Amino acid sequence: VAQGYELPSTVAELRRDRGERIIGYKVGCTSPKIRAQLGIDHCVTGRLYGSEQHASGVRLSLQKFANLAIEGELAVELAHEPSEEDFAKIGIPTCVARVFPVIELHHHVMRGDQPSAGELIANNALHAGFIAGAGVCPADIGSEAFLDSSSLSIFADNRLLDECSGPTLVQTIHSSLKWLTEVVRDRGDRLRAGQIILTGSIPNLIPITDDCIIRVEAPPFGNVDVKFTT
Repeated sequence: VAQGYELPSTVAELRRDRGERIIGYKVGCTSPKIRAQLGIDHCVTGRLYGSEQHASGVRLSLQKFANLAIEGELAVELAHEPSEEDFAKIGIPTCVARVFPVIELHHHVMRGDQPSAGELIANNALHAGFIAGAGVCPADIGSEAFLDSSSLSIFADNRLLDECSGPTLVQTIHSSLKWLTEVVRDRGDRLRAGQIILTGSIPNLIPITDDCIIRVEAPPFGNVDVKFTT
């Protein structure tokens, strides 16, 4: 695992040198479903790059990805660097400026005989980009109001693929962001205002092999969609 994290850190330096910008982080392997699929028993993290961020409604070619798989999840934009006080209450941490649904893209390739955390991390947690919805500001409603009313559904051409609802969605935002804050500080870095954090999927990792429109509906946070073509 330690060596796994060293590799994407070095890759990040190379990508910065060629003009790319790190815009935040992803947290992965947060749910029992995803951990079972990948053979991992703990959270992992990877970097997000501005060149791999897309707006809702984008059209993407499957040929740009290695064995594409997607996740539907919630992401946040930070209002300021998280502190211990931001996690004092249940609900969405007070350091969050915006919550929005995303479709995360993955190069779903594992070359080892068995899935391993080291390989997963070395490949930037399989991250290949994300499509972002508009989202909402928690302060406009009150973060605790989202606890029981939140839901997330993933559709392919209007066919339901997976869904989840209830407090787990908001609890994942809280626990993932708290975990990431500590991990980044242990590396001698820190989270910053304006950064985007993908907080982890509760539904399964879903392979995409054919032309389709993927849509994630996540009331009250909004919707996001992408058209995949061969």
